[in-house]
Amino acid sequence: MSSEIVRLLARDDADIHQVVREFQSAFNSVLARSLEELARNRAHLPLLARRTLAGADPFSLQQFALRGAKRIRPLIFCCGYLCLNDQETDAVLRASVAIELLQTGLLIHDDVIDRSRERRHGRTMHLLWEEYFQQERYRSRYDRAAEHFGLAMALLTGDISSALAYEMLLSADFPPEQKLRAVETFSDVIVRVAVGELLDVDLSLKPLNGLGEDEILKIYELKTAGYTTEGPLQIGAALGGATDAQLHLLSKYAVPLGVAFQIQDDILGMFGGRLDIGKDEGSDLLEAKRTPLLLWAWQESRPTERARLESLLQTVEEARRELNFVRELFVRTGAFQRAQELVAAHLSQVRESLREIESEFGVNAARLLRKIASYIETREDYKGALERYAAIINR
Repeated sequence: MSSEIVRLLARDDADIHQVVREFQSAFNSVLARSLEELARNRAHLPLLARRTLAGADPFSLQQFALRGAKRIRPLIFCCGYLCLNDQETDAVLRASVAIELLQTGLLIHDDVIDRSRERRHGRTMHLLWEEYFQQERYRSRYDRAAEHFGLAMALLTGDISSALAYEMLLSADFPPEQKLRAVETFSDVIVRVAVGELLDVDLSLKPLNGLGEDEILKIYELKTAGYTTEGPLQIGAALGGATDAQLHLLSKYAVPLGVAFQIQDDILGMFGGRLDIGKDEGSDLLEAKRTPLLLWAWQESRPTERARLESLLQTVEEARRELNFVRELFVRTGAFQRAQELVAAHLSQVRESLREIESEFGVNAARLLRKIASYIETREDYKGALERYAAIINR
């Protein structure tokens, strides 16, 4: 890991957005090399298997994982390690590839579950494999064979990515007891995230009149915080030798930060532009996601508006046509404002936790985590969504 990045994180006057960009560049090089190495180590496997790991094919994990991403998760992983160790090493950056490979596997599976067609300004993995089926002129006795092939291959590719994540942790140059602790934490994170996804799928089919805010926020704790903030921070800290008590303390910081991050994403999913979110505008509405924004707007709507909202949740094309109506409804009912207030409340919890973290881990650890919280609070894509909101209310 570049010592310059850590030095910048330690400075109060450093621009956290520039630090993230520098980390992104350094991490992308390590990620690309790691996947190439993983492919070389499997030279005995058939060519298609190696192409799935690395290379120029659009369905390769290397190409898919290297699409535009801010790499905030591996950065948080490294910060977790640095909370317990002042000296950064190349081994930490290499180990952080594990969290990005886990994220890649989860995204691939999530896109299958959500029937998504775009991810980070490109086709989703199951559509890339469907395209491969067509290019190879495969034939099958079954209907919709290309679609099924794409889904099957994407699920398997996601599984491979998650398995390679374990390999990256286990091969890291750290004492065996610290690696074992990190792997145990890693496994616990996967279970939490999978449970969160399971609950999310179930929730997506529930009627709005039977939905509770607490149900949604619990999913955000398990799922988003699990693989975006709490999981990476805990795994990095475990690799650095953290105790159970220390991991628990870090969760007091990371869980509300992850929930705030997800609510920001909910706003992005409704008000962000294509350049912000890398897929269709209003993607959450098109996928009928049950978010606090949607619940609050429904609760505060008139009966005719409720009926209209429930109707468009059943049809993608109707949802696409009614996007502006829903955006304006979210604004008029106060749902958007309430979401911003909830983000602020969770970020307040984050700042409160930093007092205990400074007492336990020291000033430098608190400074690192304060910088990460500042980055999430001032996300550039989120600010773009806020500007779009302002345009709506100022019409």
